Amino acid sequence: MASTPQDSAARPAAPGLADRTTALVGWTIAWRATSAIATVSLGAVLVRQLPTSEYGRYTLVLSVLVYLALLATFGQDQGLLRYLPEVLARGDRRAARDLLRKSAIAVAVVWALTSLLVFGLRPVIDSVLHAHVADLLALGTVLLLAGIATGVLSFALVAIYDMRSQAIATPIAGALTLALAILALHRGWHLAGVLLAGAIGQSALAAFYLWLLLRRIRRAEGVPGDRVGWRRLLVYASGWLPSLLIASAVGLQFESLFLLRFAGSTTVAFYDTGYNIPQRLVALIPSLLTGAWVVGTLEGAHHEVGRLRAAVVAFYKGIFLVAFPLAIAGVALLGPLVLALYTLAPAAQIAPILLAFFIAALMATPWGLVVRVRELAWLNALVSIAQVGFAAIADFWLIQQFGLWGAVAAVGLTTALTLVLTFIAWRAFDRSSLAIPWTYAARCLVAALPFGLLLPLAATHLRLRSLLLVAALIAVLATIAWLYLVRRLKLLSREEVPLLHQSRQAPVRIALRYLAPESY
Repeated sequence: MASTPQDSAARPAAPGLADRTTALVGWTIAWRATSAIATVSLGAVLVRQLPTSEYGRYTLVLSVLVYLALLATFGQDQGLLRYLPEVLARGDRRAARDLLRKSAIAVAVVWALTSLLVFGLRPVIDSVLHAHVADLLALGTVLLLAGIATGVLSFALVAIYDMRSQAIATPIAGALTLALAILALHRGWHLAGVLLAGAIGQSALAAFYLWLLLRRIRRAEGVPGDRVGWRRLLVYASGWLPSLLIASAVGLQFESLFLLRFAGSTTVAFYDTGYNIPQRLVALIPSLLTGAWVVGTLEGAHHEVGRLRAAVVAFYKGIFLVAFPLAIAGVALLGPLVLALYTLAPAAQIAPILLAFFIAALMATPWGLVVRVRELAWLNALVSIAQVGFAAIADFWLIQQFGLWGAVAAVGLTTALTLVLTFIAWRAFDRSSLAIPWTYAARCLVAALPFGLLLPLAATHLRLRSLLLVAALIAVLATIAWLYLVRRLKLLSREEVPLLHQSRQAPVRIALRYLAPESY
């Protein structure tokens, strides 16, 4: 998204880099937004169609399936993201097809083994959790193949800079899933029908992604070269498993499992609802930094002095610019909106607090850039192991003592520990890349202050329609004031975001014309 003025002056941006980055960023945001809308819409319907305890069982099964999907994917999404651009850059269709075939085989084998393992452990699962979820979990694991395929192929499309197709197709698949889920519930198929509806929607999406990818591969023209071997693919892909699995466990599974064990499925429904909505909102922010990731990782960071540091600075600027408005507006509106949409008061109480934790955790996300470029995956794994150990102990003790609020406290403590360990490791192993633009952060905070006008709504109990009308009116005024301050404080000036000013994308040029007029 940006580079330092010195770096830009020393070497012009690669041809087309600004356009590729800004286009990828924009469509990634659109895809994240449509995915979040589809998920929230399905949840809002199900929470009204199902008893709270049944909805809690459903959210628990989904959270565990997310973990199993990471395991069954076996890092093949990361493998395609790494090697597919390499083979397509030389136009090697044979190597690209061979890479897809190997990834598909690896995924299918691990998925089959996982399904058999879950099926065989059904009595143990119900006994340990004191709940009847094992049969549903076994069915979900079998149906999980469609979701795994969609996730892996999604990364493959990112590797060829195609997020537009995903952004367009995702809401269509979401609408199909929602319609089929409602039909299944009306026919009395219960939660099994909802899982089947999700599998059908994901299958349609995966088929579309595969067609797009194969079409792109067919257009490749070049001289065949060395293929990506099994050993190279599996070693690289499996190297991501520990960190991804640990991150998933820390993120949701521990809390859900311990809450089910000690507080019941109804409390799980409260927690998962209060967790998932703010988590999806915050996930939009790293989408903005996809471009910075490309600049720092895929465009020669090993050979250019200052490139990684510039990418880290750009990463933080993107975080500060968007996170402060989201934090202030989210704390104000998230509670009332969750209450109005889901009618779950405990979920509405914890959602703003979890949002604050998730936004704080964003301070550690640029470390991922450094891990990839400097090849410090082993160090990141050690941080993750310490994180998961602390989270397990904190969840086990706090949830027994305080129930739902114990889970919230555990998330906060784990977030704090993660930040401390991340910055200790960063300073110790690659201090030269650690650069946080604190002055820019302060200016972003000042620009976001108009959203404080929304804070009184946090204490109101308006109906959904009235809340949306009042919030929309105040949000429009606050956004106008925020944009004015962004311009006044020169947050998007050429000096701050030079790469953005090199883009020829029409929306970017129009936005900068009004928000950074001194550059024209």
